[in-house]
Amino acid sequence: MQTPNIVTSEAPIESVNSSEILMNAMRRESVPDKNLDMIRNILFGEQIRELDRKHASLERFVRVSINTLAEDTQRKLDDLQHSLSLSNDLLREETKARRDETQAARQRLEQNERLLDDLSKRTAVAQTELHERMSNELSKLDQQMDAWRKDLVLQLQETAEQLRHEKADRKAVAGILNGMAKQLFDVEKIEAL
Repeated sequence: MQTPNIVTSEAPIESVNSSEILMNAMRRESVPDKNLDMIRNILFGEQIRELDRKHASLERFVRVSINTLAEDTQRKLDDLQHSLSLSNDLLREETKARRDETQAARQRLEQNERLLDDLSKRTAVAQTELHERMSNELSKLDQQMDAWRKDLVLQLQETAEQLRHEKADRKAVAGILNGMAKQLFDVEKIEAL
């Protein structure tokens, strides 16, 4: 028995001898098939059995490796599919939340625009009313001031006229008093004489 891992110096000689024997056996046509199988078995039997064992071992190794690889690949694909599903769900939720936020912001913006328009209209109306009131009040104040001015001017004219009359009366009283004082002075002079 010869193992394929051990190399001996007789191996090439056996190979040559084995191949020559095989050639000779093939040339002989008179040898029945049983003998040929027996010769083959003698010459190559151990190597064929070793190759068959290696082949079976390699086949088992390949099957186990393929099964392990298939299971590992399937597990990784399942994990990846699960991760993708989670990511997809998260993205869907995020998209829905963003869409809801955008819709809410749009509604608030529209509501604020309506409020601003309403406020602008009310401000314009209030400003117009205030301007009209101020114009009316200014007009009334102007009229009242004109009336007061006329009244004051009349009162001043009356007071000035009254003062002129009173002043004249004072002059007259002053003249009378002055005359009396002269007479008294003259009387005192006379009496003193």
